[in-house]
Amino acid sequence: MNGFAVLYGKDNNRHVLTDAIEELSWSSGRDEIARSATVRLRNATGIKVAGMLMCFSQQVKGSLTNANNQFFHGPIIKYEQDEFTNAWEIEAREIGWYLAKNKGTRPYLKGEAGAELQRYIKTTGIDFRCPTLGFTLDERYGTMAHSEVILDVLQKAYERSGYRYHVDVVRTEQSFYLQVRREGTNSRVPIFVPEQHTSSTAGYTIEDTYTVVTAQKYKDDKLVSSVTKTAAGAVKAMGRMEEIIEVEEDETPATVAAQRLKALSVPKQIKKITVKHEDHTLSGLRAGWLVLIKTDHVSKWIVESADSSFKNGIYTLQLVLERREA
Repeated sequence: MNGFAVLYGKDNNRHVLTDAIEELSWSSGRDEIARSATVRLRNATGIKVAGMLMCFSQQVKGSLTNANNQFFHGPIIKYEQDEFTNAWEIEAREIGWYLAKNKGTRPYLKGEAGAELQRYIKTTGIDFRCPTLGFTLDERYGTMAHSEVILDVLQKAYERSGYRYHVDVVRTEQSFYLQVRREGTNSRVPIFVPEQHTSSTAGYTIEDTYTVVTAQKYKDDKLVSSVTKTAAGAVKAMGRMEEIIEVEEDETPATVAAQRLKALSVPKQIKKITVKHEDHTLSGLRAGWLVLIKTDHVSKWIVESADSSFKNGIYTLQLVLERREA
């Protein structure tokens, strides 16, 4: 496996798994805090649950195991060993998985949403970084996993702005941090050409479409304002489908309803493709990335889910995509 390495670590011990690997796959999806990885290998020794799986590809010059080359880092949550053949199957989750395994006791977030989310998650001891999300929070959450708070705040950001966000792991020489990123802001933007495609389907869906949006404002648990916006043409064409959004105290329900209706009232163009490539710089491709597809023209797409694998020097990607117009 030239330009590719997989290591196992526990405490201060490290050993290389690369030559024992038969197949490695990893996946990500929207509304997931952490990616998943599965490794199939033979004749492994000394592997334990909660040990770290570390995957590297030659993305920059220098040592292969440089932090800038790492595209997966996280705990082994399960393994199974065939006691006759000594074949192993290992399941791991990205390091952010621990946010789903710990709960906060009725956290209170009040202030700019991104800053408050960053402040709260940092109280858990994790270096968590979040940009300004453009709205304020004043909410007492119940006792819930830290990951659920993150997903709730990011969903609220999507409802208000139309922009989705995901959580990425950024490795440093000595540690790591979690970074909230807006979809489509990846610095490496792959362009897939027909010669790389092994399958492709295209279509439309109204699963996430709404033709009516109601924005409501509450104060002291009492409804003080409610505005409903309707896309009459869309209702006639597709039927009545209503989304109800709660807005914050400093937001205008009419403005929020109009903005969301514009974004939600059209069918979504979708595509599923399988591509093969040998580009190590794309090993970190995940849900939330912008990708380009070249046919007789170049179109922009956002990755909704990505299933990747590496075998015999070839990456195989199964991508579910959503059209990005601008």
